[in-house]
Amino acid sequence: MDTWDKLPLNLMDEFAERESHSRHHYRPIYSLHKWWARRPGTTFRTLGIAALSEDSTERDDILRRTSAGGLEGKFFEKEGGGLEKATILDPFMGGGTTIVESNRLNATTRGYELNPVAWWTTKKSVENVDLEKLESEFKAMVSDVREDIREYYLTTDPDTGDQEEIQYSLQSQRVPCLTCDEEVNLFKNYKLGHNKSTSTAGVYCPNLDCDSPVITFDRDIKDIETCPTCGTEFDPSDGNYGRGKYTCSKGHKHDVKETLDRLDKRPEFDYYAIKYKTSSGEEKFKHPDKQDLKLVKKTEEKYHSVKHDLPIPHQKIPEGDKTQALLNYNYEHFYELFTPRHRLTHGKLMKRAKQVDNQNISEFLITAVSNMLTMNGLLTLWDARRQYADWVFKRHAFIPRVQPVEANPLNERGGRTSIQNFFDRVYKAKDYCENPFEKSKNSNTGKTENIYIQNEKIDESRSESLQCKTAERMSEEDNSVDYVITDPPYYDNVQYSELSDYFYVWMREVLKDEYEEFESELVPKAREIVSNTNAGKDEKFFVDALTNVFTESYRVLKDDGELIFTYHHNENEAWSVILESLIKSGFTIAGAYPVQSEKSNSTHISDLDNAEYDILIFANKERASEQTTLSQLRQDLFFKLQDMIAEEQERHQNLSQADLGVILRGKCMYYYSKHYPNIYSDGEPVGIDEALDTVDSVIEQIVESTVNLPSSIDTLTQSYAAFLQRGWEDYDDLNKHLLAKNLNVSDLEDEKLVEGPRDKKEPVSADARIHYIESKLNKNGKGADTLLDIDKVQYLYHLYKSDQNTVEYLKEWKSDDLEELADFMAEVTNDDRYESVMEMGLSQF
Repeated sequence: MDTWDKLPLNLMDEFAERESHSRHHYRPIYSLHKWWARRPGTTFRTLGIAALSEDSTERDDILRRTSAGGLEGKFFEKEGGGLEKATILDPFMGGGTTIVESNRLNATTRGYELNPVAWWTTKKSVENVDLEKLESEFKAMVSDVREDIREYYLTTDPDTGDQEEIQYSLQSQRVPCLTCDEEVNLFKNYKLGHNKSTSTAGVYCPNLDCDSPVITFDRDIKDIETCPTCGTEFDPSDGNYGRGKYTCSKGHKHDVKETLDRLDKRPEFDYYAIKYKTSSGEEKFKHPDKQDLKLVKKTEEKYHSVKHDLPIPHQKIPEGDKTQALLNYNYEHFYELFTPRHRLTHGKLMKRAKQVDNQNISEFLITAVSNMLTMNGLLTLWDARRQYADWVFKRHAFIPRVQPVEANPLNERGGRTSIQNFFDRVYKAKDYCENPFEKSKNSNTGKTENIYIQNEKIDESRSESLQCKTAERMSEEDNSVDYVITDPPYYDNVQYSELSDYFYVWMREVLKDEYEEFESELVPKAREIVSNTNAGKDEKFFVDALTNVFTESYRVLKDDGELIFTYHHNENEAWSVILESLIKSGFTIAGAYPVQSEKSNSTHISDLDNAEYDILIFANKERASEQTTLSQLRQDLFFKLQDMIAEEQERHQNLSQADLGVILRGKCMYYYSKHYPNIYSDGEPVGIDEALDTVDSVIEQIVESTVNLPSSIDTLTQSYAAFLQRGWEDYDDLNKHLLAKNLNVSDLEDEKLVEGPRDKKEPVSADARIHYIESKLNKNGKGADTLLDIDKVQYLYHLYKSDQNTVEYLKEWKSDDLEELADFMAEVTNDDRYESVMEMGLSQF
């Protein structure tokens, strides 16, 4: 049985969904250090078991649910239940998912990764360490640094006079109004914290003259609050800043970036509130007093007196797609993204970690300090509802904050922003290597338990080679690898090198002497395989570079080997691009399956209509030497699709129509890629786009409730018509259907053809679209090329039902193909007026 036929898709999705919601609980190894767009480890474990197990293995052998609601199968057995010994290569290691999961399955692993931060993360993920010694050295490191600089994180409790340790210092950006020169502190809102069992609620009074602006109370925040000190009434949710603009107290409104540009300054911040915890455990807010402000000044003086002895980065922020957001705010150097107090703390911790005699333990401590930067910098946002600092990279982007929070990494009581928390992540990651487990949720009882995989481990002895270089030229011999399993870059989705510079510049200061991988000033970017217009990397660069890697993968893969990879992108153009690279490199596409990827409430997708699913693509080295034609391919597919549909529906129960369409496209592309480049139409070679169009048209006619409209009808209209016939769908299902037309949901939304929230996208009616159509007509005239076929039919329908003259538009637009579209609309909407208007003879007028 082929690898893809062994996959228990429904249970894979269930596991992936839960893991993506709580990765540090389900797969602690992947919390060792920040990396972007990690795919679920459970998915890659299942892939590895399916690939390495005997041909007789079936999906229920790998993972199945019992009558009691539990789970069992090879997934929970040591090294997948005893698998063939194999060599697995990953040419795009990233955060190391393939390497780690394959290592667990007793495979010999090899990997390539150009980015030093990703390479380092994977390297430390598989390296062994003495946990007892690691913990001892960590405690010594933190003790030394706390003794040295703890005084800079203390504040006086105004109620008791006792000195207490600061948890968080809240800041707001200050700018002068361009009209009146008033110094304006920027607030998106005035909420300090919502009411919690462990902490009172708090708001900040916006009155500039208020003597006691921090207001706390043991209740929920009201819509309108009144300051007990100055009597000011205000809405805590409504600040003086929003969408990049601020308003001063006199009502003058200006753009923040414009203000900074005129001043030629980077952002400046003032402390406006401190959260601290008393020795009795009570959490409080206070307004910074004179002593607090003196301490800030003292900290700055301390930092400047010792900074030359600390490993502080001084690299300039380069121009780029993502870094432009920082440059727009006049940030010039990476160290400017941290307060002086944080620079002092981070530098002290890095220096002390570097001084540990045992190099391996030193490197794990450096890794923890580096990961700590994800919650300790000026790009960190305060979450008032939960009363804690949030991640720097809530999105795959740099986002300058006007209300950042400065956490205390040395907090003795720990907490999510503390170095203790990030060391715990390292410790748990390495403990997981020694004692890996899977979480199993009983569908009957709802209980979740850890199932430890006895005698299985992640061990450095199985990591044969991890190279920090591009995979466009590999050192492996021909036909030396059993499987290539990878997660390639997603076109322009994530600019890894730009984002990872945030960590790299700090890591470089303490690693460059031992590792040539950290010699360059910034992460190498020239050969990073992404689409990035700022870097001059267009689609051609991406295709050529990706083809180079796939070509090398083809060379090193054994003749009976298999390439398996996941791909995730919302733009269907990117799918065409990666398929082109794959086929040009010599591979034959054997199958494609949709699986769960990022969690549905991920901040990377929740506010943006992005796909939540990956597509697993399977390829091999099978090729046919004989020529064929596009018409023969089309004919063959018509005969084969019915059998394919029956097979897939029997193999995978509850397949949605959209998922079935994705699977069938992968199987149909097998017949094209197998013959490539010996497939012709009218004597000319058939390209990937033409082949995809042919495959998708056949699938649509047989599977996807096809509308069977003339081919001259524009693509957007065809897609809208099919959507109208199917009825409302959630975003992902609609997007999978649109894959057939090389479109995505935003293309239909731009034309006002679809509306609704992510979980219920609906077709827009003719009545709701009429103003949009009229605006196009008013701008371009009735014969404009910008009009869609559906625009014409819906506008004629509107004129007819409102008793307006249709003759001039019928003269211009009427055709047999448009009549067919009108007939379809009449049938699917049960409104004969669509048909009636087209039946009107011009002589009637």
